[in-house]
Amino acid sequence: MSTMTTEPVADEQRTAEAMVGRVFEACLGMFDVLSVYMGDRLGLYRALRDGGSATPDELARRAGIDARYAREWLEQQAATGFLDVADATAPPHERRFALPESFAEPLLNPESPYSIAPLARSVVACAQVMPHLLDAYRTGGGVDWSAYGSDMIEAQGDFNRPWLVNAFGSEILPAIPAIHERLAAEPAARVADVGCGVGWAAISIARAYPAVVVDGFDLDPSSIAIANDNARRAGVEDRVTFTVRDAADPAAVGRYDLAVIIEAVHDMSRPVEALAAVRRMLRPGGTLLVADEKTDDVFTAPAGNLERMFYGFSILTCLPAAMTERPTAATGTAMRPSTMRDYAAEAGFKGFERLDEPELDALRFYRLTP
Repeated sequence: MSTMTTEPVADEQRTAEAMVGRVFEACLGMFDVLSVYMGDRLGLYRALRDGGSATPDELARRAGIDARYAREWLEQQAATGFLDVADATAPPHERRFALPESFAEPLLNPESPYSIAPLARSVVACAQVMPHLLDAYRTGGGVDWSAYGSDMIEAQGDFNRPWLVNAFGSEILPAIPAIHERLAAEPAARVADVGCGVGWAAISIARAYPAVVVDGFDLDPSSIAIANDNARRAGVEDRVTFTVRDAADPAAVGRYDLAVIIEAVHDMSRPVEALAAVRRMLRPGGTLLVADEKTDDVFTAPAGNLERMFYGFSILTCLPAAMTERPTAATGTAMRPSTMRDYAAEAGFKGFERLDEPELDALRFYRLTP
């Protein structure tokens, strides 16, 4: 991404009308996000995909919801262009609505690279804690992750799930020779997935490297429960273990050939301490692989869409969560590569490599060595 300062907003865009239009369009988008959340959580899209087109009464029966609500949701989805309607002039209860085949994958397949429902889920989770956020902004306090509920926990796991399941073990790690060679060598490597969440990184590594043993560390019990269930479903529970455990556990010192931290460093209240703990976990010759946001190298304004998304999550989720502890680095989602480099040096890592290849749309990799 460009590190150059973007051009100033043109004068013709600095009008009251332009601002009103932009906020109005954003509100329409928010209505779409909320309607997608309803269709996701109530199983409405799934009912349309599995059962085919439906009238309001048919959808209500399939999904177990009220028929009048089914009608209004279906009409809204057709009005916004998410659903097709066979005959818009038919009487309301006879109108038949269908989910376009091309929309089923982004809305219903959590392992598709087009998966988008988790993003809607995470935005709704942010909206649910708005009173807590306002209080935190006034007092300088924070909002604990638990306040965002299961929607945020599941969304976090599912947001990264497509690339972790489809590419992490089969494409990304093999493209980093030093890591791939150790994972494929004997004796079998031991890997720590720090801040493992619901476990998709660890599961992907275990699938790609059949001899490797992976230990997942996370402080959230609900995430660990989901992770262990995911490991059982993936058939790797004999080599992948998830526990509620701090990376600073003395029993973990010097046990691991590789550690990974996936999109979590910027969330940590004390990232330097956490990185130092991970450094101590590594055996001689070990490596820490960090994946975090692919931010611009320097602050830019106005910024591109990706940078805008990072700041959106930062003001609503990542910064407030990091502010729940003191002292806190208060990093925020828009962590620059220079900040990551500083954290690594302060944590005692001698080697720091920014990896622009392999490349992901929203994430960047860093390789750290003791």
